[in-house]
Amino acid sequence: MSTIPAWLESFSPAWRDAIAAELQPSGARRVACFDADGTLWSEDIGEAFLRWMLAGRLIATSDHGADVWEEYEHRVARDRSAAYAWAVALMAGGDEAQIAQWSAQLAAAWPNYRAPMKALARGLHEAGFEIWIVSASNRWTVRAAAPIMGFDPARVLAIHTEVDGGRITNRIVEPVTCEGGKVSAIAKWIGVRPIFAVGDSLGDLQMLEDADVPLVVGRHDMPRAALLGVARQRDWPVHLF
Repeated sequence: MSTIPAWLESFSPAWRDAIAAELQPSGARRVACFDADGTLWSEDIGEAFLRWMLAGRLIATSDHGADVWEEYEHRVARDRSAAYAWAVALMAGGDEAQIAQWSAQLAAAWPNYRAPMKALARGLHEAGFEIWIVSASNRWTVRAAAPIMGFDPARVLAIHTEVDGGRITNRIVEPVTCEGGKVSAIAKWIGVRPIFAVGDSLGDLQMLEDADVPLVVGRHDMPRAALLGVARQRDWPVHLF
């Protein structure tokens, strides 16, 4: 394209060029998949929600001691997909409507949204793309944050459980949307490989590899982040916040 849209101007030249090259109209479904934590917003909204629930003694299956958070961190170090699923399953027994309400309250107060990413999502949507969030946080909280960033909550793929009688269970719905599970979830629930995939961590690597155009998010204060190293090796477009 000869003209760069205004909603791309705040991004790195590599991102601008890679995105602009794919904006031509097409009769086929065009999908863009965004990671959430560290990508659409800084920090991890799922972990923030878990810590808030622990602090408020709101998790029925937990004794709310410091050891719960320590156990979570140990699990993340061993197997992040399993750890994230375990954290969501901790909410078993909770009332789904209450969890959704609490999630909405956190999303409304969350200070970490990235305005350029909201503009990017809106721009791609107006260009004819289906925009999806594919996150390893819990679905209730990500769905609450989605509209604030311009996404349809129905187009959120995130970790969740079966719900029985309005209560969250400990039965995780597969695939877990982390690492290779992101690719499996896209295939299962979207059914089209993404043109764009946007992510910031190794938990997004397989999703980025599966997209036509991988777009990597990083931070100026974390130049040695693992995914940035992969992006440099593979010459993937990078934008730093």
